[in-house]
Formats: sequence, C-alpha cells, structure tokens
Amino acid sequence: MSEYGAVPFALMIVIVIYIVIGEYFKSIHFHLIHETSFGIIIGMLVGLLLKWMDENAYAQFFSLNATIFFYLLLPLIIFSGGYNLKKKQFLKNFKYIVSFGFLSTLINFIITLTLTIAFNSWSKNLRIINIELVRLGTNLDSHLSLSYDEMIKYSATICATDSVAALNLIPSQQYPKLFSVVFGEGMVNDAVSIIIFQAVTILQKSGKSFEWYTPFEFIGRFLENCIISLLIGLFVGLFSTWCFKKCRFLTNSTTTETVFAFLMAYMGYSICEMLNLSGVISLLMIGIMMSHYQGYNISQLGRVTTRVTFESLSLGAEAFLYVFLGFAMWNQTTYYSPLTQDLYYVEVSWVFTLLQLGVVIVARYLSIYIVYWIFIAIKGPKVWKLTKYEMSICCFAGMVRGSVAFALIETLVASPTDGIQINQINILQSCVLYIVVVTTLIFGTAMPFFINIQINKQLEEEERKSISEIPTPVLNDTPKQKELSEAQKIIKYMDEHYFKRWFIYDYENRKERITQEKKQIKTETLQEIYEKAFSEASEDESVKQRNEDFISLPSIEEKPTSPLIVKMQELSQQI
Repeated sequence: MSEYGAVPFALMIVIVIYIVIGEYFKSIHFHLIHETSFGIIIGMLVGLLLKWMDENAYAQFFSLNATIFFYLLLPLIIFSGGYNLKKKQFLKNFKYIVSFGFLSTLINFIITLTLTIAFNSWSKNLRIINIELVRLGTNLDSHLSLSYDEMIKYSATICATDSVAALNLIPSQQYPKLFSVVFGEGMVNDAVSIIIFQAVTILQKSGKSFEWYTPFEFIGRFLENCIISLLIGLFVGLFSTWCFKKCRFLTNSTTTETVFAFLMAYMGYSICEMLNLSGVISLLMIGIMMSHYQGYNISQLGRVTTRVTFESLSLGAEAFLYVFLGFAMWNQTTYYSPLTQDLYYVEVSWVFTLLQLGVVIVARYLSIYIVYWIFIAIKGPKVWKLTKYEMSICCFAGMVRGSVAFALIETLVASPTDGIQINQINILQSCVLYIVVVTTLIFGTAMPFFINIQINKQLEEEERKSISEIPTPVLNDTPKQKELSEAQKIIKYMDEHYFKRWFIYDYENRKERITQEKKQIKTETLQEIYEKAFSEASEDESVKQRNEDFISLPSIEEKPTSPLIVKMQELSQQI
C-alpha cells in the first residue's frame, strides 16, 4: 500500500490548493480564470508529473470508480443543493426548470443520438476511400464503428450538463433568477440523464428487439421512474420532519440533528438506487422538504450547523471531482487489466471528439429554443418571461458538461479479451472526458464575461425602452407583488393551513416568531447584497460616502430613487 501513498497525498495537496486559490480569487474579484478551471489545470499538471514518475500506479489509481461517485460524491452535492435551495425562486421559475430540465434534455438526447448515428453511418460509407470518422486520429489499422447500443448510451450520457456549474459560475445573490433556472435545470437534467441511461440499459438487457411500441415503452419507464422517485423523496423528507416533531429528544444535540438528517436523506437515495429508480430526484425532493419544514423542528444552532455541514461536504466533493478530472486526463491512452494486472495502450479519436463537441453545442441550442417555440405555441409569448439575453445565458451555461456524464460513461465495461470493444469504449470514454474538460475550461472561464455582456445589453435595451415610453410617477414605489396563479394559491393555502400544522412542532404558538425570523433573514440577506454591490463601486470618496449613507438607511422604501435602487427593489421581491 505504501508504494501508492504518494498519489492520494498529491491529490489532497492539490485539492487544498484548489480551495485556497478559489477563495482568494473570490476575495480579489479575479475573473480571468474560474476556480473550477484552475482545479482542472493544476490537476492536469500534477497528474502528468505522477504519470511520468510511475505510470502503472497512476493508471490504477485514476480510473474513476462509478460506485464511489454515485454512492458517495454525487449524493453530497445533490442533497446540499436541495437543502440550501432558494425555494421561492425555484417555485417561481418552476416552469422554466421543468421545461429545460425534462423536455429539453429529451430533445437533446434525440438530436445527439440522430447526429451520432449519422456520423457513424457516414463513416461506414467513407470506408471505400479509407476514411472512418471514428477511427481518424488513432493508430488503428482495422475498421472501427460504434454499435447502436454504445451510441444510445453515449447520447444519454453526453446530455448530462454540469449541475455544479451554477453553484460555482453564477453568483446566486447577484443573479437569483438566472441562478435558480440554471441550477434547477442542471439538477433535473442530471436526474433525467441518469434515468434515460438506466431505461436504455434495462431495455437492452431485456433482449427485446426494437418495435413500433418501444419508444412508448421507454417513455412509460421514464415517467414511472420520475413519479415514484418523487413520491419516495416526498415521503422520506416528511417522515424525517415528523420524527423531529414527535421525538424532541433528537434536538438535544446539534451533532445528532445533523447526522440524523443526513442519514435519513441517504436512506431515501439508497432506496431509489436499490429499486433502479432516480436517487437524484428523490434526494433533491428530500432536501427541499427538510429545508421547508424540518428547519423549524430543530434548534436554531442546528439550522446553522446542518447548512454549514452539508455545504462543506458538498464543497469537498466538488473540489475532489474537478481536480480528479484534471488528474484523469492522461489516463485515457492506457487500459489497466485487473485480470492480468498489465497495462495496455488503447486508442482515442481526436476527430470524433471534435465532431461530438460540435454536436454538444448544436444540440444544446436547438433543444433550448425548440422548447421555447413549443411553449409559446401553446401558451403564447406573453407567458414566457425569460428575455432573449437570459435565454442565451441559459444556453451558454448548459454547454458545460460535468462529472455525471463522465461517471455514466465509465460504467461501460468491455470484455478484457475483446481488443476491438476495448478501443470502441475507450474512444467514447475519452471523448466524454475531453468534452467535460474542454467545456469547463472554455465555457466555464468565459461564463462571467458572457453574463456581464448579456446583462449589460439587456439593461441598455430596457433603458432605451424606458426613454421611449411615457414616464410614470411611480419609480420610487416598491414593485407590486405579482398575482399568484390558482395552483399556487391552492398550494400556499394547503401549506399554511394543513402541512405546516402537521409537520412543524407547536406551529400555532410559534407562527408569529417563525414569520419574524423569516423577515430578519430576508433583511440580512438584502443588507449583504447592498454592501457587496457598493463595495465594488467607484473609488471616488464622494461616491463612497453616498454609498455608506445609503447602506445606513434602515429600509428599502427610504432609499433614494435610481436605476440601481429600482433593481434592488426588484431583487427584494425575489428573495
């Protein structure tokens, strides 16, 4: 064991550097390279050094075990995301999250599969002039084409965007609407991609030939998986909340509160995985239910402790994943056989990877705008509130492919004695890894600049419209609350009059105090946003003094009117 000790030691050192540098970048407002890209780059550099020192140990250690990813790392990230989710924004943008997360992912899968099959067929037709797209960029002499099973699984895999991208790339307080849409879509997208992959795998294992009813069978399995997973998550989340309501002795220790909450969430995830359902959807629902009800059943210190603990675990898992992706970059040209314990060199196809990178970009844009066209055709353009600039940001953010895609493709296993199949699967696995790394480095790094460009364009357009329109005397009024839909009114009524009474301890007597606590949290959040916004303002002393006077005012209604204040007033309605 000691001969491999240097590898995990180097990995931990790089993760620590990644976290320290990431926080330093945030503190100095450095946006030239994002921390995720920095983690991958430093992982690549150290990984290259380790491979040069001991290639055999490197190849064994940096083969990602999908079991570790799906049962250890992914649950930490998803549960933290659900538990710390801004529910108001999530529900407000629910139609966009569902439209992009479910429908857009299915369309993306269909487009990707169609183009991949077309490229594969084209490659076969070009054999007469000795050109094969899949084999280009390799040293293979024999013909090589992908099977339909492999192409279907690959297409399901590459549809998975990076749900962590929103957490790291879009400031939640500065852009709450964009953050909720991109993050919510990413969470749902990961779950849907995993469900598609599982459904395809189950259908392939059944040995059934493709019939006219096969797509409907696939859709049926997909919907069944989603609905049952949601119900299991709902039940486990509410059961955990009920346990804290009835068993008050569980709240005597913040350690017990934190451990019990996490174990209950993990139990729900494990149940779904055991039943071949979507643990991601279930875990996301558990986190939302616990955050909405259970937070009022545990101690005040317990609320802070659980949030900080789950965020810390998620941060560690994210740091490990990004750094590991960098380390694994140099492991795609070798295959370690557990049977012979020997190292074999296998092929990657740069031409196929570049073609698929183009497919990812095309499929993303088409899937987003096809959903948009379908929505406005059914509901009309007035119902769709995302601007063209916000749509372009959503498209751009979804270009980033994440660790879920890499972990899914790593579940493909070739026969140790089948050299052709080993090369086929390795070409797919290396393609996915390179796309994940390239999209994170390029789109992840460009994300802050792209957001600023699009937001500035939107503000300029709004300013031009405001000048051309007749001015109104209500600029300094707080924006009116939007009318709730009938469904939202029913849910709110049921939540206030039934669910909170059923699942929150002593709700009748604590109702007023709970309301005051929520108002205080909102006020503190707004104050933090103000201070952050004005800390980045002009260095001019008069501007600084004006900003300090502004911050000292007790409420938003007392603050002077300006375009920025109007924006802050709108922001206050979103928190």
